[in-house]
Amino acid sequence: MKVMFLQHVINVWKVGEIKEVNDSYARNFLFPKNFAKQITKADEKMLEDKKKKLEKNRINKVTNRHDIWEKLNWKIYNLTLNKDASWKTFWSITEKELIDLLKKEEKLTFTKSEIVMDWHIKKLWKHDVFVKLWAWEMAKIIIIAI
Repeated sequence: MKVMFLQHVINVWKVGEIKEVNDSYARNFLFPKNFAKQITKADEKMLEDKKKKLEKNRINKVTNRHDIWEKLNWKIYNLTLNKDASWKTFWSITEKELIDLLKKEEKLTFTKSEIVMDWHIKKLWKHDVFVKLWAWEMAKIIIIAI
């Protein structure tokens, strides 16, 4: 029986990994503990399409990284923080907001691990954030929290 694993177990399997396992092992151990689910042909095709899309995106980034660097480096973005009447902030800007901003403004997709921040932005000021383009190449963007 082919199953897709839903949880990571160190040195055994990873999330999203597909393996052929014994039927009784799957029914008696993996399924009751919600470690895995049975995979269908449609699920298998969807995962293959997702892998192809991610690989295409990675190849596009590698081949166009100089153009992306030119587009992003030292670019200034204004983001608003929620604040009360005394200007105390009660929200922060995280990697997710920056990923959404870059997708909306520049039509570029990045993962959370490609956004390098010292900490989440919680203060009203200018902040430097780095975007990994390749192993050693980073573009510096400036976030002005207002």
